[in-house]
Amino acid sequence: MKKILLSLLAVGTLFSCGDFDEINTDPDKPTVVTPDFLATNVILKTTESSTGKAFWQSSWLMKTSSCTEHMEWYLYNKFERSSFSRYSYLTDTKKMLEFAEADETMSEEEKNAYRALNLFVRAFVFYQTTMEMGDIPCSEAIMAESDGIFSPKYDTQEEVFTTILNDLREASSLFQNAAAFSGDPIYNGDPTLWLKNVNSFTLRVLNMLSEKETVGGIRVRDLFEQVAKEPLMENEGESYQRVYDSSKSAQWYPFYFEVQNYWSYPVMSSFLIDMLKDLEDRRLFYYAEPAPIHENDPADSYDSYSGVNPVLDYGTVQAEFTEGLHSHFNERYHLVPEGEPVRFISYSEIQFILAEAALRGWSTPASAEQHYNNAVRATMQFTFENTPEAYRHGVVIDDAYIDAYLNGKAKFDPANGLEQIMNQKMIASFGQSDFNNYYDYRRTGFPRIPIDPTTNMNEVNTQLPLRWMYPESEYSQNRENIEAAIDRQFGGSDTPNEVMWLLK
Repeated sequence: MKKILLSLLAVGTLFSCGDFDEINTDPDKPTVVTPDFLATNVILKTTESSTGKAFWQSSWLMKTSSCTEHMEWYLYNKFERSSFSRYSYLTDTKKMLEFAEADETMSEEEKNAYRALNLFVRAFVFYQTTMEMGDIPCSEAIMAESDGIFSPKYDTQEEVFTTILNDLREASSLFQNAAAFSGDPIYNGDPTLWLKNVNSFTLRVLNMLSEKETVGGIRVRDLFEQVAKEPLMENEGESYQRVYDSSKSAQWYPFYFEVQNYWSYPVMSSFLIDMLKDLEDRRLFYYAEPAPIHENDPADSYDSYSGVNPVLDYGTVQAEFTEGLHSHFNERYHLVPEGEPVRFISYSEIQFILAEAALRGWSTPASAEQHYNNAVRATMQFTFENTPEAYRHGVVIDDAYIDAYLNGKAKFDPANGLEQIMNQKMIASFGQSDFNNYYDYRRTGFPRIPIDPTTNMNEVNTQLPLRWMYPESEYSQNRENIEAAIDRQFGGSDTPNEVMWLLK
C-alpha cells in the first residue's frame, strides 16, 4: 500500500495543472491564430471542389456528360435551394484582417496585402451568391458579433454588384502597394499575381453586367475598357487554381479513385462528343475513352467514340450505357492522383471575355479573333500538358495542330463569334467544377443546350431554370427581410424561374 500511495503521489506531481496543459498541447495544431493561418484557410476554401459525383454537377447541367448510378436533379434541370454557407469565409477574412491590423511588427505594405485579400474574398463570395439567387445580404452581412445584427437586410442585386466592383477596385489599388504576404498556397503571397487575378476577376464581373449601361453610377463599358489596360493574367499558369499533389493523400485530385467510388458511372454526352467530332477537336481523345462497343477499333479514330443523348429518359440512358454503346470518361480523371489543376479564374477565360467584348465593339488589347485564338490555344495546351502520354490514345496536340485547328472549322467568324466563344468556353470547362458556363448560357443563350420538354423537370419545361431558391432557414430566421426581398424582386414568388435584376 505504501508503494502504491508513493506512486500515486509521483503521478499527481507529474500531472500538476501547468504540466497537464503542456502535455495536452497537440504539436501538430496551432495554438495561436495568425493572419497567415486564416489566409491559408480561406484561400483553400475559395478553391475547393466537391469530390466524387458532385464534382460533375455543372457538366450535367450543361449536358456535356451524364451519369448512370441514379437520376440526379441537374441531369434534368431541376433546381432546389442554395445557401449562404460561403459567408463563413467572410468571418475568417474579417478575423484575419483584425489580427493583421493589430500586429505592430507588420509593415503597412504587408497589411495592404491582407486588406486586399479580404476585399477580394468579399467580392468573390458576394458574386457567387448573388449570381445564384438575386438580392442577398451584403451591407449588413456578418455583423452579428460587431453590431448585433442577426437578421441582415437584403441589398438589391444592383447594390450588391456596386459593392463587388468597389471592393475589387480597392483591392487592385492595395495590391499595387503591397508586399509579399504569408499563408498563400496559390500565388505564394506574390502581390503582382494577386493584382492580375483581381483585375481579371473584375473583367468577369463586368462582362456579366455588359447589358447594363450603368451599375450604381459606374459606367460598365468605361470601367471594363480601363481594367482591360491594367495588368491581367498572361498565361494559364497564372490562373487562380488549385494544383494537386500525388504525394499527399490530402491533396489528391477530387475525382481520383481513392477519394471516391463513383468513377465507373459517368458517361460522355452526344452534345459534347458530336461537337468535338464536328470540329475535329483532338481534346476528344483526352476527355473520353473509346466506347466499349468499339474496344477493338483504333483508339485514335473519332469513330470509336460515342456519347449518350443527355435528354433521353433516364431508363434509356442507363440501358444504352449498360450495352456499351457510349464512351466513359478518359481514365486519367480517376487514375492520376494529381489530375489536372482546377481553375476558378483562368487566363483562357479572360481571353474569351476580351474576345466577347471586342466583338461588341468595346476597346480591348487585341482583336476579337486574336483573343479567341489566345484562349483556344491556351486551353488546348493546358489539356495536353496535364494529360500523361499513356492517356492520350496516341494523339498529339502540338502547335502545328492548333494552328491548323484555328484555321479550319474552328476559325473565328465574327458573324457567329459569340456562339463560337461560348462553345469553346464550354469545351474548355470539361472537368472544371463551377457553373460559369451556365451563367454564360443564362445570359446569352449559347451554347445551344438540348432541351426536351418531355424529360425537362423544370416547371417551365421549355427552358433551364434561371436561379436557385433562397435557403429554407431564412424563412424562420430572417423572415421579414427575405419576404421583403422576394416581394421587391419577384412579386412574392420564390421559384427557380423568376427573373433577377441582372437578367432584365
